[in-house]
Amino acid sequence: MKKYYGLGGKYLEEHKSYFSKRQLQKDIHFLIDVLKLKKEDKILDLACGHGRHAIELKKRNFNVDGLDLSDYLLSISKKNAEQKKLQIKFYKQDIHNINLKMKYDKIFLFFSEFGLFDADKALKNISKILKIGGLFLLDYDNIFRLIQYIKKHPESSYKFDFSNMELKKEEKNSPRIKYYTIPELKEILKVNKLKVISIYGNYEKDDLDINSKRNIIISKKIKNIEWEE
Repeated sequence: MKKYYGLGGKYLEEHKSYFSKRQLQKDIHFLIDVLKLKKEDKILDLACGHGRHAIELKKRNFNVDGLDLSDYLLSISKKNAEQKKLQIKFYKQDIHNINLKMKYDKIFLFFSEFGLFDADKALKNISKILKIGGLFLLDYDNIFRLIQYIKKHPESSYKFDFSNMELKKEEKNSPRIKYYTIPELKEILKVNKLKVISIYGNYEKDDLDINSKRNIIISKKIKNIEWEE
């Protein structure tokens, strides 16, 4: 995966059509709305990639940092921020081992391949740097949409392993992407003091269903003693 997200990797090219100015504005409007972003909030763009969301939020005078593991994508982030004369802190760190001194009011993991991570380790680290009362947004592909796509396109190189709930491309050394049901994620979030408060199926805030493009979960960091079902 380092190669995929690195120099000469396929990540930027494969998602080129998604990285439009129109889509970016749509994304930002959604993030500001559902996370109730305020100018005084300390915000973290987790797995920020080449920094499109962090940079756009900073242009709107939000206080935002970025974090990613790819040297190549972070170099693009820093270069674009410098060209726009924006002061943004970008950290090169692993989501499984985040080491930051500050805590954040809002954190988002947007348009992510969450299944590449160890969910429990990642969410434990996210909870560690999120303030009590802070909000975390997790956005990833809807498993049911993917399964429908594969059934309609049997020629696809992607196959779904139902026994392990994993998506895999039929290529040598291709990584397996784990998919979680909403109840499974709710439980992992709960263990890490994150209570689900909203679930959406797209960036228009429609309800999640079998045809939704995305799984978007917003959770709130709370103390154990404040937990209510």
